[in-house]
Amino acid sequence: MKLFSSRNRLAVPVITAVLCAALLAVTASRAVAVPAVLSGTAVARAVMKYFGKEGTEQATEFLAKQGGREVAERVGAAALREGGQEAAEQVTRLTAKYGPEALSALDNAPSLGPVLRALGELPESQVGPALARLSAGSAGRELAETVSRVGSSALRSEMKLPGVGGMLVRTLGDDGAALATKLTSKQAVAVGRHADELAALPSTQRAGVMSLLRRDTERMVSFMGRFAADNPGKTLFTAATTTIILAESERILGGDEIVFDAEGNPIVVSKAGIAGRTMKAGGEAIGHVSVNYLQPLFYTVIAFIVAFMTLFMLLKLWHTHQREKLVTANLQSPAETIEGSVVSRQKAD
Repeated sequence: MKLFSSRNRLAVPVITAVLCAALLAVTASRAVAVPAVLSGTAVARAVMKYFGKEGTEQATEFLAKQGGREVAERVGAAALREGGQEAAEQVTRLTAKYGPEALSALDNAPSLGPVLRALGELPESQVGPALARLSAGSAGRELAETVSRVGSSALRSEMKLPGVGGMLVRTLGDDGAALATKLTSKQAVAVGRHADELAALPSTQRAGVMSLLRRDTERMVSFMGRFAADNPGKTLFTAATTTIILAESERILGGDEIVFDAEGNPIVVSKAGIAGRTMKAGGEAIGHVSVNYLQPLFYTVIAFIVAFMTLFMLLKLWHTHQREKLVTANLQSPAETIEGSVVSRQKAD
């Protein structure tokens, strides 16, 4: 009995410690769960506020039947977990102002903290359109992932160049974000066609091309467009082609172009070569115009000239004949000599 009592006395502290640890774990989980639930409730109330008194039925429809309450609780808990009370309050404000679209956008984000920070850095006028972009299904999730990886520059770039700005940053990182501040939408589309090629270049070559794009954006983008038009299906930014572009940048940006020889190696063609091909193409066009339009007109003019010259010669011959007849008639008439002069006999009246 003494041994049993001794063991019991030893076990009591151990059991007590285990119970205390379990109680602390339960208390801690409740401490986390309660604020999360409260945050979700606050977000749900923000949805009701967005719809207003007249939209109570719509708010109830969204929360009860469209899974809105679950989304509100999920986004509220994520905000509290990743950014604390400040992030949770930001979610509530966004939801109250922009409604279900804000919840969809934030729920679409794999990591809420970076997206909330990026939204906080945007001008107020761009927040709504940014939420619309972020809520757009898989494209919005891809944009949110880029924001989480690169930062707020991805969201700013997407707002400046919708549909292509985020892609430039996703593919080219900080280089893409820097380009997005300089490019027009049309230029961004042209560069975007080659974004994967640029991303695959060695770092030195990539830095050189990016420097050209920043320093001489218009001429560089123009060259890229010419190459794509003249070489459909060809890759521009390979290691070999990029070496030529960087070595002969002034010639290429000045209007010379890159072509491929019989073995597929890229070479630079001078303006003279371009001019020759242009003249050949122009000659073919002129030839077409000549055969179909100018040649018949030329033949008509020739026929007119021949007819005119024939008539002119006939008239000249007629006048010559008349003069000869007059001279002959004069020679055949009698003449008189008076004091050494030859005169014509005049008829008496």
